[in-house]
Amino acid sequence: MMLTNPVNISFQIPPADSLAREEILGKLRFLSDHVELSWRLKGNVFSGGKGKMQVIDLLYGEIEHVDLVKKWFKIRQIVFRVSDPRLLAGIPAAEMGKLTMIIDDRSREEAKKLHGLIDFKRSIFLFDAQEERLKAMRKED
Repeated sequence: MMLTNPVNISFQIPPADSLAREEILGKLRFLSDHVELSWRLKGNVFSGGKGKMQVIDLLYGEIEHVDLVKKWFKIRQIVFRVSDPRLLAGIPAAEMGKLTMIIDDRSREEAKKLHGLIDFKRSIFLFDAQEERLKAMRKED
């Protein structure tokens, strides 16, 4: 499977508190060599406006698992897990390297492209890392 165009998925993460102080809006961009996670806090009465846009670049090797959650035959959520929880430490809704994102209605078609993309990109990353280790071992001999 070759990726020519990036897969863009808009999402939201509902607030954990009843005052809606930490509602998150964002976009996941699955690019050819990494994943770009852009997010900001949605503005409300208590915070006085929109939050600043934050961007986190993640290599495919740092992504542990992406699970698409369906409800009534439509993809509704993405459960996104990374291997190192510190990568998502600045995001209020992150729980030990895991984010549960509600997919925007307009992004559901794009989300269907993710079924094999992550596993494919991760396998390429792991293969390249193995090749580098083998090259280093050959140079030592």
